Amino acid sequence: MARVVNPIYDTVFKYIMQDPRVAKVLIGNILNTKIEDISMNNNEYSAILPDGKHVFKLDFTATILDNNNKKQLIHIEVQKALESGEIMRFREYLGALYMDKTKCDKEIVQTYKGRTKEIEHPYPIHSIYILGHELGDGLKYSVMKGENIFFDQQGNVINVPENNDYIKGLTHKITFVIAPLTKNNVKTHLDRLLTIFCECNPNNPQHEIEIDEYFDDSEDYKILIQALQKASGDKQLQGNLNLEQHAWKNFINLENENKDLKEIVNEQHSKLVEQENKLIEKENQIRKTVKKLNQLGESIEDIAKFLSIDIQKVEEYLK
Repeated sequence: MARVVNPIYDTVFKYIMQDPRVAKVLIGNILNTKIEDISMNNNEYSAILPDGKHVFKLDFTATILDNNNKKQLIHIEVQKALESGEIMRFREYLGALYMDKTKCDKEIVQTYKGRTKEIEHPYPIHSIYILGHELGDGLKYSVMKGENIFFDQQGNVINVPENNDYIKGLTHKITFVIAPLTKNNVKTHLDRLLTIFCECNPNNPQHEIEIDEYFDDSEDYKILIQALQKASGDKQLQGNLNLEQHAWKNFINLENENKDLKEIVNEQHSKLVEQENKLIEKENQIRKTVKKLNQLGESIEDIAKFLSIDIQKVEEYLK
C-alpha cells in the first residue's frame, strides 16, 4: 500500500491534471475516447461559495479521434464538487462556455453573390462532473453518461451524423463520476482508475489516502499512481494543501456552529410561540368569563374587580 495525497482536494487534482499524460489517461478513459493531444486552459476556478458549496473547475482543449478515426478538436470542462446543491453554479459555467467565441474554428466562405462571410464552427463540448455525493434513489452508478437524443414524430430515434455542426453547436455530452461509489462493484478498467477518488467525505476529507499501487497492472493506473506520488513529495503542494485543508475545516467548523446557533434560535422561537399560544388561550378564557358574568347581570365594575383586570379591558371584551 502507498500513502499519497488525496486527489479529491482541488490543489492535488489540479497538480496531477497539469500533466498531459494524466489528463489523457483520466479524461480519455472517462469519455471512452482516444485523445491525441490535450492542454489545460488557464482559467480554473476554485471556491467555497456563500451558500457553503465547494466547487472547482478545469478547462481543457483536446484533439481526439472520432468514430470515423478523424481528428476533431473539442472542449472539455471538468467540474468537481463535494456537496450537493451546486447545480446553478454548474449552469453558469456552461452558459459562459456557450458564449465564449474563442472556443470555435472560423471559416471564410463565399456567398452566392460572390461575397465572403465568416462562419464559426464551435468546438463540441464535453462536460465531466466529479461529485462527492450520490444523485438519489435509482442512480447507484459510479459513472453515468448522456447526450441529447432526437426523435421523429413517431418516437423513432434519429441518427444524427457526427459532422452536423448545427446539432453539435447547440448540445453537449455529459458524464457524471460519483466518487462515493467508485469502489462499489469494481469491474472495468475505468472503475479501477476512478478508485483514487473514493475518499471524499465532505465533512472530513482526509489529507492523505492509502492506495494499492498494484491494484491494477495497466500503464494507465501506473501513470496516475506515479503522479500522486510525485505530488506527495512536492513541498509547495503540501503547503498549499495544508492551507486548503485548513480553510475547509474552518468552514466546516463555522457551518457546524451556524447549525448549532440555528437550533438554539429555533428552540427559543418554539418556546416563544408556545408561550404566546398559552397567553392567547388564557385571554380567550377571560373573554368568555367576562361575557358570561355580564349575561348574569354583573356590572362592569364588579367584573373588573372579580377578575382583577382593568375596566377598559372588560369593555373591550364586551364589544
